[in-house]
Amino acid sequence: MEVFWVLVVIALLCWAIFVQVDARRHVAVEVAMSEQAAAEIVAACFNVTWTKVSGKGDLNYRQKLRVGAPVVSIAFSPDGMSRCGVEIWTSEFSTRYGMMNHAQLAWRKKRKLASELAKSLDAAAS
Repeated sequence: MEVFWVLVVIALLCWAIFVQVDARRHVAVEVAMSEQAAAEIVAACFNVTWTKVSGKGDLNYRQKLRVGAPVVSIAFSPDGMSRCGVEIWTSEFSTRYGMMNHAQLAWRKKRKLASELAKSLDAAAS
């Protein structure tokens, strides 16, 4: 039985490390749409519990309900044709003992934004 609990603790530690590392990484998505259309898709992913804040990206959002929540920033870089690059990252966050506060929140939101943009890319290709 002790082996089971040791494995559970190791699994939770590995999950925490994975989320911490992935929440700090930049995500880049290339979409076949204009900068304005991509910005509309991104804005639709944030509900009333998120607020726009100033930051390093073209769009920056922070969760209202959590103290010390990270800022998710989005930058758009059109290529002059009919494509646009979208970069998503966590621009500001607070840490405790070297761990990002609410890292899973940022990790989930970045994944959702990337998947919504990829869905729109698939829909445009069809």
